[in-house]
Amino acid sequence: SLDVDNVTASLLDEKSKLPLIISPRLDDSLEFLCHWLVANRPWVEEQILNYGAVLIRGFQVNDAPEFERAIQSLQPSLSDSYRGTSPRSVFAGTKYTFSAADAPVNYPIAQHCEMSFLESPPKQLYFGCLQESRTGGGETALCDFRAVAEQLDGSLRKKFESKKLQYRRRHYNEGEKWTTDVGSMLSWRQMFGTSDKSKVEELCREEGAPQPQWIGQNNDTFYQEWQDEPFVRHPVTNEVVWFNHLQVFHWSTFPCELWYAFCRLHDARFLLRSIFFW
Repeated sequence: SLDVDNVTASLLDEKSKLPLIISPRLDDSLEFLCHWLVANRPWVEEQILNYGAVLIRGFQVNDAPEFERAIQSLQPSLSDSYRGTSPRSVFAGTKYTFSAADAPVNYPIAQHCEMSFLESPPKQLYFGCLQESRTGGGETALCDFRAVAEQLDGSLRKKFESKKLQYRRRHYNEGEKWTTDVGSMLSWRQMFGTSDKSKVEELCREEGAPQPQWIGQNNDTFYQEWQDEPFVRHPVTNEVVWFNHLQVFHWSTFPCELWYAFCRLHDARFLLRSIFFW
């Protein structure tokens, strides 16, 4: 039977209720999971809306192609278009499954809404852990950005609403290897899949993105600048959401994240790097 009752639903944390965990009750096979997701897609979508995230664990999903097959059972219309800031690599045998970031596992990345600076950001994001990290780091943190918007100090919220956000985005012709800025690791040629500047400009027009400027000594550095809103309304619930990349792009983020990593893992390397980058 593919009824909802044939899986177990539980919570990691009763206080935050984020995320809802779905695990097998009797059948943990990939085949069952795929058929169950197809049959119960509306129910799963409802839980994602209610809880903010759903964690599916304990099923026999052993590699990237199997992960992609399971996700396509839930969402057949995936996209492989990526205009984010982190360098990523597609997994063999898949079209839509990428590494989260081609950066050292101990590089902290601040919590954020995926590609929130785009005109049409993704509505959902799917993560899979096929192999647990053997070193410090690698975890995927979850955050309810509805709660962030609600808990912001009133005066600070008004300041954001009145002044807005100013984005400045720069990508080089070749991605940098030794940098504290993960975004600098991704070249504009990688991001757009072309070395033709006119094609890049055409893609920006089609996607409603600001037209780039070409700066630098050889006019081969991609640069965009625009103003954006710090909050949006949820497209279904109409709730106010903190929806931007301020805490990722701001210069102070990386040393702060290194400090938080040190407090969690008590690894002196994080502390030393935090002091160095301040």
